[in-house]
Amino acid sequence: MVKVMFLVKSKPGVSREEFCRHYEEVHVPLALKCFPTFKRYVRNYVVTLPDAEEPGFDCITEIWFDNMEACQETVDLWGSEAGQAIREDEETFMDRDKTVSFLVEEKATK
Repeated sequence: MVKVMFLVKSKPGVSREEFCRHYEEVHVPLALKCFPTFKRYVRNYVVTLPDAEEPGFDCITEIWFDNMEACQETVDLWGSEAGQAIREDEETFMDRDKTVSFLVEEKATK
């Protein structure tokens, strides 16, 4: 199993409520339609505690794939003309210049 994580920042002027709503109601269904190789897709919205420093992102997104080939297929699709709709949607609510993504090796303990 392969896992990719994204640290996603909302676009300036987009409220937390708008960001979360758009991500869940618009972006997630679009992503699932565009990227059939997703094995699992989780969004973790950051909750800032009182008096705590706000992190540089609003959501930690996790996407699992069966293997590296499926992951690469998604990357290639995202960059193609077929991925234009998802890229355009990201521009409406994400600050893509501040999005950070990385491949991780997950270790879980019971």
